[in-house]
Amino acid sequence: MTFKWVPPLLLLAACGSGGGGLPAAADGTNLAACSDGSCEVLVKTGDRIPNQKLGPVLVTVKEDRVEVSGGINVSLSASGIADRTLNLNGESFKIIAVKDGQAVVKVGKP
Repeated sequence: MTFKWVPPLLLLAACGSGGGGLPAAADGTNLAACSDGSCEVLVKTGDRIPNQKLGPVLVTVKEDRVEVSGGINVSLSASGIADRTLNLNGESFKIIAVKDGQAVVKVGKP
C-alpha cells in the first residue's frame, strides 16, 4: 500500500468589523448621520462630528484615548478611554472602543 502525502489545509476566517479590530459602527464613517444628534460612527483624528448645539466637534484619537472639542461661543473639550461617556455642555459622546488611531463613538443619549 502506498500513501501520498497531502499538505495540511489551513483556513483563515475573519469576522469583519471594518475598523481593524474595532466593533462595527452602526453608521460607519458617515459623520453626517450625527447631524440629528444621534449616531454611532467610526472616527479618526481630524474628523469633525456635526452637532447642532456645539457646532462641529473636533475628534482627536491618541493611543487609547479620544478627545472631543467644540463650542460656538466657548471652547469645550473632554477626553477619555473606551467605555467612558464624555459630556460637552449636555451633549453625550460614548467611547465604545479605541484602536490603531480610530475609535467607535456613540453620540446622543447614553
